[in-house]
Amino acid sequence: MAASSNCPPENAKFRILMLHGYAQTAQSLRIKTRPLLQELTQTLTPILQARYPGGIEYLFPDGPIDLDTNSTSFTTTSTSHPTNATRLAWWLNLDDTSRYIFLNDTVHYLSNFLDGKPIHAIIGFSQGAALAVMLAAMCEAAADPQRLQAIQTQNLPVDTFLQSLSGQQPLEFVLNFCGFRGTMEYYSSLYTPALSTPSFHAIGVFDTMITAEESRELLEAFVAPEVRWFFGGHFVPRDAESTRQVVGFVKRVCLERAVGDTRRLGSVLTIGSGSDSELSVSSLSGERRRLKKVEVRVRKRSPVQMGWGRREFGVRLALAV
Repeated sequence: MAASSNCPPENAKFRILMLHGYAQTAQSLRIKTRPLLQELTQTLTPILQARYPGGIEYLFPDGPIDLDTNSTSFTTTSTSHPTNATRLAWWLNLDDTSRYIFLNDTVHYLSNFLDGKPIHAIIGFSQGAALAVMLAAMCEAAADPQRLQAIQTQNLPVDTFLQSLSGQQPLEFVLNFCGFRGTMEYYSSLYTPALSTPSFHAIGVFDTMITAEESRELLEAFVAPEVRWFFGGHFVPRDAESTRQVVGFVKRVCLERAVGDTRRLGSVLTIGSGSDSELSVSSLSGERRRLKKVEVRVRKRSPVQMGWGRREFGVRLALAV
């Protein structure tokens, strides 16, 4: 039987770009996020399997600026820096008053690194989290001509970024750990109007490098951000509650996207009633896919939820695999 035209390629992967912090490396971010990524992979693989049979791919580029030697490597497409550098960055100047040196070069560098293939989510820490939001805005510009024009007006290389990634669409989610908002004088088009990309922000209440107030300002760049205020400093939180909230957020937005895609691709959704309700998916051609049940919990939150007043209800989905 011929494959349905709506079916994704067998090797299609869900690509997550991983962006490290200032004066750090891709390897350091691998270590910081290893427990979280293990949980994400275990949780998301069955949810994403119908759309991305090739699984999840985490992309770890090194920043192109070597802070120790003041050298750059904007032409490399390797996942590893060509030297043994241990202090790398995405741009120079960390304040919110200056134009960022080498930022445009970094966008070109990442366009090459991604090898012409679109990304579906970004996870960033510190300066990497700030960059993640900038790239999320450029991805939204793929479907928003007004934002595209505004970003172009501020002389940011959004055209290069989008043209290099065939079929790039707005991201499914972005995770920000200890992030901050860039200089509004030069980069306001990346933050206003607010982004609709689902976002989760982990903010350390005792962070002395990127203060909680600086991270809070980044929340204003999103229509409906979710936030975890954790009792710690400038690091990726690894406590059980933080991990639970991050994984729960990503699970929910990916499930919502999966259901939305079945509608967009012309599938029939059948939703029962009661505690044992199931959602089944079948194509309009009559072909019915094998289904796999996934138990989820869906939270209803206010746009910025600090962890109280939550209501939960159970949903049982049958996802095509």
